Amino acid sequence: MRSAAAVFFYAFTSLALAQGHADSCQAQIPRSLADALAKTFPGYRAPLEYDNAPEDASKNRTQGGSGCLGVGVGDFTGEGKKEYVIGLTALKGSGGLAVVALPRKGGWRFQKIRSGTEEARFRQFVEVVEPGHFERAKTRRAPLGTDEARALDCPNAGVRVGALDTTAIVYCFVAGRWQHVVVLGN
Repeated sequence: MRSAAAVFFYAFTSLALAQGHADSCQAQIPRSLADALAKTFPGYRAPLEYDNAPEDASKNRTQGGSGCLGVGVGDFTGEGKKEYVIGLTALKGSGGLAVVALPRKGGWRFQKIRSGTEEARFRQFVEVVEPGHFERAKTRRAPLGTDEARALDCPNAGVRVGALDTTAIVYCFVAGRWQHVVVLGN
């Protein structure tokens, strides 16, 4: 009887501890933002750490990250506010959607951005890059797309999105609009 009680106590304690472990993605998203994302993008949900492969989350941790490849926080517009890049996960299928969330009086304004991983959320990453100069990957032969640049100087933090271990896209808010450049992967 005592051993059954001990096993029950151990199982209950383990379950309680497991449920107490906050997801590193959820921990970064304010409740008002999570609510606005759910309302604005009903076919998607906020990212969770396990949306990416465990080895990718682990690699992120060894590089000083939180293990979450679906949330980045920075000041993209130069307004001195916390702004977010979020890799949303489709409720059905394996798709994803990358959005930039800018706080506005009384709510949030969202800007969808292309990540190149819309059909494979499990490979998608989003992150913040420091202000700086970014050049188009020399391997890119396709003509420049709309708002795509050969080189881009980001005066504020930028957003980098893409598939792990491939080329990525850096977005910067310059002169009141989002511009991007395709760069080498991470």
